[in-house]
Amino acid sequence: MKETRFVRQNKEKWLQSEQLLEGENKDPEKLSTLFTQVVDDLSYSQTYYKNRSVRVYLNNIARNFFSNLSNKRRDNKNHFKAFWLSELPQIVIYCRRELLISLAVFLLAAAIGVFSSARDETFPEYILGQGYMEITKENIKKGDPMAIYKDKNQLEMAWQIISNNIQVAFRTYVLGIFMSIGTSLIMIYNGIMIGTFQYYFAQQDLLATSAMTIWLHGTLEISSIIIAGGAGLTLGSGLLFPGTYTRLQAFQLSAVRSLKLVFGIVPILIIAGIIESFLTRYTEVPAFAKLTLIFLSALFIVGYFVVYPWWRLKRGFSEPLQETKLQPNKPYLVSYTKIKSQAEILGDTFNFYKRHGASLFRWTLLLSIAGTAVYYFTYEQELSFVYNDFMGYLLGEIFFGLKADSLPKFLVASLTAASLATVTWLLILKDSGLKTITAGIRVQTFVKSVVLLGILFAMPFWWQGFGYTLFALTFGLVFFVAFGLVKGDSWNSLRATFSQGFVQIYGLQVVLLFTALVFLLLAISPVLYLYVQAISWNLSGEKGLIEKLTYLIEIFIKLMMFNLIIPLVCISMSFVYYSLQEVAFAGELKQAIARITLKKSRGKNS
Repeated sequence: MKETRFVRQNKEKWLQSEQLLEGENKDPEKLSTLFTQVVDDLSYSQTYYKNRSVRVYLNNIARNFFSNLSNKRRDNKNHFKAFWLSELPQIVIYCRRELLISLAVFLLAAAIGVFSSARDETFPEYILGQGYMEITKENIKKGDPMAIYKDKNQLEMAWQIISNNIQVAFRTYVLGIFMSIGTSLIMIYNGIMIGTFQYYFAQQDLLATSAMTIWLHGTLEISSIIIAGGAGLTLGSGLLFPGTYTRLQAFQLSAVRSLKLVFGIVPILIIAGIIESFLTRYTEVPAFAKLTLIFLSALFIVGYFVVYPWWRLKRGFSEPLQETKLQPNKPYLVSYTKIKSQAEILGDTFNFYKRHGASLFRWTLLLSIAGTAVYYFTYEQELSFVYNDFMGYLLGEIFFGLKADSLPKFLVASLTAASLATVTWLLILKDSGLKTITAGIRVQTFVKSVVLLGILFAMPFWWQGFGYTLFALTFGLVFFVAFGLVKGDSWNSLRATFSQGFVQIYGLQVVLLFTALVFLLLAISPVLYLYVQAISWNLSGEKGLIEKLTYLIEIFIKLMMFNLIIPLVCISMSFVYYSLQEVAFAGELKQAIARITLKKSRGKNS
């Protein structure tokens, strides 16, 4: 049959198939019937029109059918709108007890700050810092007590304040992992600081001036920190009060709920930073204008985080809160031939990490010990400077303004990452069906990893500020490409795979970036510092030796934190690669079509 006749005879049902797939309501019986017919036509076209466009057209329709029948249809629901109007308010209701505790702790701490300042005149200097107090006293003498908000360029100040606000909020949240103790300590400190600050200005007869200035942005900022405190307490409650779940399951549930709550305050912190940078500096603005902005900010916080959730609860939420689906306690097998959503990829990532945790942890431990030794033997200066410089590399100039340009650090970072990537990817290749891992495959995997990841880690070491930004924007893509080359795919295959999921790759990269931030905030947490100090108290010997051992322990722990992130990135980017390969080349779809065609031919022969 000629191709034109074949198209003319079947185009009506093909158009019906497209309309059915694009429509909201899908008749299951009609969907199944048309799918069978399209598969037959595709099989025919693969035989007689193998290199013609009709085969490609039918292949696309069949792929869409297959995705729908496998429950992989893209959800057209507006998730952004649903998150702010339904999901986040439900999470606020769920976390209301922790949010109230966070507020109570903050207010009690503020009262302690006021009481302590009233009893001890030196207390404000101890809490707020000697440098800040000297500048403030000088500004009061000049008749401009809030001049500290006018010192810097507005754009530069906005960037620094927004970065600091988000860092403080996430640190407050992340420290909840220490049984909620870390979060509580930060909330107490912030409350004492606010109470001390306000009492000091009240003593100077500047209470109204200071309040209308700091609460211009502080209404949103402090409220967000209190909400972050509630999120941190929610995170810790999973470990403290697991209920009928195991502690791991309870922690998994509380982590997802609390993380969504923290994400909900990020836009508020950005707005607060903009207000502080661009508006707070204008202290001569009439009091009415300031009070109006403070009132509107308070109205928003109370309205959205208190009134609106209760109103929605009384009316009834249109959809129940989508909880994390806990995996059953049985062997979990990862599929390498299915098209997966981002949530499924992350789930598979953590399950794979858990299943091979012993091997990955063993390699991470050995490489962290080796890295610590390299740092110790390649630096001549005091080890305390090594620690500070090392943290400059971990978190970048955005947090500490320190440089990371030494060759030993570059070698430690790139070789460690390449080694962990090699171990991880060989496990994935074996798990996906590669029966024999030869010495040649191991060497090739390591060499490719060293070259590509060496280029990636060179960015922050030699390009400084711009390099850190470039690193953050490209690390996921580099790991994605590296795995494709390790797998043995050509550049054309890589390009075709990447073109199918640009948004998914970078969306996953953002999630991994936040995950890395959680690990790194744990690495610089005060609670961790107290643990290290407790270890040093139990060491005996010369003071200098104990200090060196203490710094070595700190460096080792921070290297471990950083190195634990590498396998997560390797696993997740390899899983998204497999998923996009199915989208690009439809290997599983073709096998399914072949199985259906074979069954039909057997049925006809019988």
